[in-house]
Amino acid sequence: EDLWFHVDGCIGALIAIAPENSHRVAGIEQAHSIALDPHKWLHAPFEVGCVLIRDASAHRSTFAVTPEYLESTPRGLASGQWLHDFGLQTSRGFRALKVWMALKQHGIEKFGRLIDQNIAQGHYLSGLIEAEPTLELTAPTSINIVCSRYRGGGLTGERQKALNTEIMLRLQEDGIAAVSDTTVHGQHCLRVAINNHRTRREDLDLLVRETVRLGQEVSRLGVALPSPPVGEGVAEGDG
Repeated sequence: EDLWFHVDGCIGALIAIAPENSHRVAGIEQAHSIALDPHKWLHAPFEVGCVLIRDASAHRSTFAVTPEYLESTPRGLASGQWLHDFGLQTSRGFRALKVWMALKQHGIEKFGRLIDQNIAQGHYLSGLIEAEPTLELTAPTSINIVCSRYRGGGLTGERQKALNTEIMLRLQEDGIAAVSDTTVHGQHCLRVAINNHRTRREDLDLLVRETVRLGQEVSRLGVALPSPPVGEGVAEGDG
């Protein structure tokens, strides 16, 4: 169709370097451009984003301008290639240095193994959730992102959302885990994204235990739960 094929791979593009999971992004090399964030799965200090563009001339012609005060010369400081011809910024920091140094120090193979490790941890967490009757997965786990929720007995709708939101806030405030929330197929749920090289399975065991404990505690006390709408029942023994 003569269309530009861009891949938004800010999280997932780097799976291409993970030996056990690279098949998940097979075909990504056909893209005209790929966006990725080294401050995620390359563990670079925040922030550093990256765009890879196959056609360098198309890239340059998109952004290059030559005002009078930026004229180049064949010699001297103004000679050679101007990096601002490849983006919007005329002045910018040397973000690439920290990425280059990390790759030189550790090698791309180590980062690939860490990505495989995080993905394996995501599936481990999913198994813990499936084995816990008070929790449920709200979406299949493919890589390192796990979406689930506390069932809350007979709670549904906004009351179940309020319960899980309170669990999330307490996990954050107690320093247990930096869990966030989202909506999947119309269902509110808790979202865990595992991309820290220090994460261990024991951390995920703790997360599940504390989620269950907090769910039972909040259900028992009824903290921050709105009144059920008319016609919506609540089963005995929430939690």
